Amino acid sequence: MKQYILLLALCINPDFSSAEETQNTLQPRIIGGRNATRNEFPFVVSLLYHGDPQCTGTIFSRYHVLTAAHCINGTTYYEWTVNAGFYIKGDPNTIERKVKCLKLHYNYVVKGNTAFDIAIMDVTQPFEFNAAVQPVNFPDFHQKLPVGTQATVVGWGSTQFQPTLILPLVLQTLKVVTISKKQCKQRWTNLDRTICAVEYTTKKSSCYGDSGGPLMIRYVQWGLISRGTTNCIADKPLKFLKISMFTKWIKHFSKIPCQKN
Repeated sequence: MKQYILLLALCINPDFSSAEETQNTLQPRIIGGRNATRNEFPFVVSLLYHGDPQCTGTIFSRYHVLTAAHCINGTTYYEWTVNAGFYIKGDPNTIERKVKCLKLHYNYVVKGNTAFDIAIMDVTQPFEFNAAVQPVNFPDFHQKLPVGTQATVVGWGSTQFQPTLILPLVLQTLKVVTISKKQCKQRWTNLDRTICAVEYTTKKSSCYGDSGGPLMIRYVQWGLISRGTTNCIADKPLKFLKISMFTKWIKHFSKIPCQKN
């Protein structure tokens, strides 16, 4: 199965960035979080690869979903399905959309640069916005996020890693606090285009299955789950791709017509 990555409370693996590892490795999911409530995060979607949940994404227009490039690198558009409008497995109101094309950041595909771990999915039919399905907002280009800001991570990743992986029945969410690059450098290298955050209690982190999920502050997505700790416990800060560095890229490439891939 593909890698999963969740927002706060996810254990994201820094080594899950390569295309080879991504194809057959579970991605991080949230551990130690709480159940989301109905319509609390109407922009969050589950991404299914050959019918199996693999990653998390966010709706940002009627035709577009944002996720992590490593989730879909090396795959083709027709292998994916987007499920929206639900927060609990088996919800009869789930909206399903087929994928029309995949748009990965050039620097991720060509250079394998994990600081560009971002991708857009175009869907074949538009999302119909209602209480359960809404687009997310993005910060302004290069907008800065103050250190010490409380944020929320959201995802469909695993809620237990050991002794066995357990996938959630309900969408999971976790509270985190942003920290400085100086603090983050104590445990991480390569912090280009990233936001770091921590969950100050123990054993709350992202885990396998949450890749591509959002780091939210109110109704704005500031980060995207790219990688984190390998063992699904909070022994390292969580790292997120900094969305404000990519808002121009998102706007530009969402308008480019699909080229089948």
